Amino acid sequence: MKPRFAKAPLAVVAALALAAALPSCARHGSVVASPPRVVIVTPTEAAAGGAFRGAEAFVRSNEAKGPRGGATHAVFPDKPASGGAEAAFSDFVAAAARDPLVKAIVVNPALPGCAEGFRLAREARLKDSRPEILCVAGDSREDGLVIEASADLVVDLDRVYRAYLIPWAARKMGAKALVAAYARGEDSDPVAARERAIMSAACSELGLRYAAMVAPPGVDSAGYARAMTGTWLRDFGPDAGLYCSAAELAPPLLAGAIAGGGIAADLAAGPTRAAYAAALGLDLGEAKGDPRKERRIVEDAVARLGGRGRFGLWEADYAEASVEGLAEFAARAASGAPRRDDAKDLLAALGARAPAAAWLAAYDVDPDTGVRSANRVLLRQDIYALGTGYLQSALPVVPAKYLSLVPPASHY
Repeated sequence: MKPRFAKAPLAVVAALALAAALPSCARHGSVVASPPRVVIVTPTEAAAGGAFRGAEAFVRSNEAKGPRGGATHAVFPDKPASGGAEAAFSDFVAAAARDPLVKAIVVNPALPGCAEGFRLAREARLKDSRPEILCVAGDSREDGLVIEASADLVVDLDRVYRAYLIPWAARKMGAKALVAAYARGEDSDPVAARERAIMSAACSELGLRYAAMVAPPGVDSAGYARAMTGTWLRDFGPDAGLYCSAAELAPPLLAGAIAGGGIAADLAAGPTRAAYAAALGLDLGEAKGDPRKERRIVEDAVARLGGRGRFGLWEADYAEASVEGLAEFAARAASGAPRRDDAKDLLAALGARAPAAAWLAAYDVDPDTGVRSANRVLLRQDIYALGTGYLQSALPVVPAKYLSLVPPASHY
């Protein structure tokens, strides 16, 4: 039987050929071929902007190291030339690992088909007696047990520990209630269901009122958040904390919370400077890309509007920085660095790539069995409370009972 990646669509093969050529092309006048050692697979910038930009940044930084930099960015097309999206993605991932000199592959987001792609890559290497490959999946969209069985390391945004810490942080900022807004369709997502179950239980224990709101069918999710934020603050009081799990809801939610005197300790994949700029109409251009100057612009604007100490910030864009960190982790492992504790090694890699952020990591726990995962790490950043500083020194240890909380059927 021919390997499945031999049937990859022409557009996919062409994209891979171009991506594989990037490190050895004469971008800077060099004509010395340098086979890649680490391949980063992402969708296009239009489909996953943060992940795409993170991969490009990592490749650029490695090019500065010369021929031994060894990083390639393989871009999965928006519309594969033929076949179903899942099969096309698994073919693409397997083909990206075809070069025997590739020692590690990072896929982010790990779309459906990633686990099969890893399996095919390993199968081909075993058949041809080629060296093993390190497989790293970020932002997985596949069943947890399936991707964990196929990947060496799975790294996802933390929506488990944070589900307890967000109500805790909101209460520390003065909240008496927490309203969680979800995009249309998230009411059936098991990850969101687990998050809501933990948040609800945590709010009950912490003495906060809790409500989960989901955009109704046929309604634009961002428009729903924009229209309803004022109503939520009237119904739950101005000292209500607001949370959303989808990035597109963050700017309207922040704008409404600031205008209505509310609280937003943490949002989506972290409240970013860009989200605040979009919410408040701020121009961050004068900071010239300096993250600390951008933070000062945001901090001053929020303080002028009465929000000092009531709004949180993540110092790094999660999608972009996490891809760089995963690639750095993979590159270190591919270079022969010993893997002692993946969570600690990942934090070291993230610290090298996004030093302005305070990163925190923990292994996931299966809610059904209470068993800690051996290779699934949940990632978050410390919350910077605008006007008062980081919360990490005061953060509590998340009680174990929340990690094993199984959502009731009504949460799905």
